[in-house]
Amino acid sequence: MILRLVIAMLAFGLSAWAELPSQRVGLPLVLREVYLPGGEVKPLPRRDREQPVSIRILDVRPAKEGFRYDFEIQGFEPGDYHLADFLETSVAIEAIPFRVTSGMPPGLKPPHEGRVIEMPEVGGYRTRMALLAALWLVGLVAILLWKRRRAGEVVEAAQVPASLAERLRPILDRAAKGDGSAEDRAQLERLILAHWRERRPEWAQLPPAELLPALRRDAEAAPLLLALERWLHAPTQETSAVEIESLLAPYRA
Repeated sequence: MILRLVIAMLAFGLSAWAELPSQRVGLPLVLREVYLPGGEVKPLPRRDREQPVSIRILDVRPAKEGFRYDFEIQGFEPGDYHLADFLETSVAIEAIPFRVTSGMPPGLKPPHEGRVIEMPEVGGYRTRMALLAALWLVGLVAILLWKRRRAGEVVEAAQVPASLAERLRPILDRAAKGDGSAEDRAQLERLILAHWRERRPEWAQLPPAELLPALRRDAEAAPLLLALERWLHAPTQETSAVEIESLLAPYRA
C-alpha cells in the first residue's frame, strides 16, 4: 500500500514538472502524431468569439482501432486547455493538455502606448450613393424644367396668329409662278379688301366693285394688286423673294 502511494506521488510530481506544449496567443501550435481511438474526429466549429481556441486538422492517417492526427491549434486567450474539449468524438478520449500563454519571447520589448490620431473624416459608400442620387435628381429636375419651358414656348408660338403678310406670302409665291388657283385669287382679294377697309375708314362701306378701283389708284395699295394681275396674265419664274417681300411691306403693320 505504501509502495503504491509513493509511486502515485512520483507520477504526480513528474506530470507536474513535465513541460506542456505551449504557444503564445495568436500563434499556431502544432501537435503531431496524436493517436485517438475510435472513429475520425472533427474540430468543434467556432460559432462565436467566446470560444478561446480554434482547432484545425492538418493531416489524418489510419491507425489500429483509430487514427493519428496532426493538429494546428490557435489560442485567443491565455490558459491551460485540453484538446478533447474542442473535438467531436464518437468515444471518450484521454485529456491532451496544452497551454496558451501571453508571454513575450526574451529580448522583445513591449510596444509603446499608442497615440490616438484623429483621422480625417472620409465619406463611405452610403455617402457617395446619396451624393450621386442627389446629383441625378437635380439633373432630372433640370431636364424636366427645360422640356416644360420648351413646350410652353412651342404652345405660345402656336397660339400667336399668323400676320397678314405671312398668310399672303404663300399665295403670292404660287401666283407669281402661275400655280395659283381661283380659290387662291378669291382668298387673296378678301384678305386685301379686309385689310384696307380696316386701315382706311373712308373705304369701310365701299362694295368690292368700287373698292378695287380705288385700291388700284392708291400709291400704297396699288403695287400688290397690279403685280397680282400681271402674274395672272403672264406668270414668271423670275420673281424674286425680295420683290415679294417688298410688295408685302404695307401688310406687315
